[in-house]
Amino acid sequence: MKLNLGCGSKKLKNYVNVDKFDYFKPDIIHDLEIFPYPFEDNSVDEILISHVLEHIGQSPETFLKIIKEFYRVCRHNSLIKIIVPHPRHDSFLSDPTHVRPITILGLQLFDKELNLKWEKKNAANSPLALINKVDFKIIRVKYNLDDNYIRNIQKNEIDKQKIEVDASRYNNVVKETEIDWQVIKK
Repeated sequence: MKLNLGCGSKKLKNYVNVDKFDYFKPDIIHDLEIFPYPFEDNSVDEILISHVLEHIGQSPETFLKIIKEFYRVCRHNSLIKIIVPHPRHDSFLSDPTHVRPITILGLQLFDKELNLKWEKKNAANSPLALINKVDFKIIRVKYNLDDNYIRNIQKNEIDKQKIEVDASRYNNVVKETEIDWQVIKK
């Protein structure tokens, strides 16, 4: 089974489209902050969650329950495709319904292998995979640039190295981030 969580009006064929609002006529009406989700353990092969994760789980307790539900319903090697606005872009900063930035390091806190490495180094990173008994690995990250940067690339006014430097320093360079997060159950 493939889930399109928080589908809104973007319902997809071959997915179970889930949203909390009846207005969008999803296949299943469910609020992602209500637990448990209406899916069996180990029943999901893929989750698409596009421009949703930054809207849910404002409290750490709720966010952690969401992550644990993803883990519960997914099979080993399931893929969670996350698309979120970049936390240093106006599209994230200007929306009052955005309750949490989603970052690469934040998602890496749920990687058991990294947790164990950090533990050996006495790093301060929260070992959320170990604490919550979950394990996810980031297998792909794609940064989608702001339109102004795309235009500058097309005009050959900026190179890749400059973009990388600007992205680490400034707002409105990267517009959104796409992350493929793999579920590890051994």
